Amino acid sequence: MTSTTTPARTATTRRAGLQFSSEWLNSTVVRISACGEIDASNTAELLDFVLRRGANCRSLILDLSGVTFFATAGFSALRTIDLRSSRASVSWTLVDGPAVSRVLGICDPERTLPRGV
Repeated sequence: MTSTTTPARTATTRRAGLQFSSEWLNSTVVRISACGEIDASNTAELLDFVLRRGANCRSLILDLSGVTFFATAGFSALRTIDLRSSRASVSWTLVDGPAVSRVLGICDPERTLPRGV
């Protein structure tokens, strides 16, 4: 018996100080990653990338483990992603790194955002 696998669809975008990538793990699950610095100057780009690349997903993994600086504007973007995902019935989880975790510890101490273990 022969089995075939379909390669994951990927896309990468670079901005000054920040790089985004997306990978469709299957037809309903997308992993979106960001590396670099997230601050007030680029949170709109983060939101745009996540909302466009994840538009047709049922499950979103937002991997921010490669983020080296995370401002409170980034937290506001995460709240927007949470709200939009909820409205669209999309389950999502956040993979954070030290920079993101530090801000979430202050801005989201009740852990209302869906963080990975």
